[in-house]
Amino acid sequence: MNGDNSGVVVLRLTYEACLERLESLRAKMLIAAKQYGMSHPIVLTYSKEIDLIHNYLLEMESKRSFPKT
Repeated sequence: MNGDNSGVVVLRLTYEACLERLESLRAKMLIAAKQYGMSHPIVLTYSKEIDLIHNYLLEMESKRSFPKT
């Protein structure tokens, strides 16, 4: 393994794949929040992953011009 990435696997998703993943996580988060409450660890985990994907999408948008859907 290359020493540059310190064992971290980086997966680059397409813009569309990121949007699909974001919507899927959002739906799961809403279901979990209704079932367990907003402060449950699984809800917070979904929220953090949604934030990461959202930030990645914003980064992609700033570097290129993507059509808004």
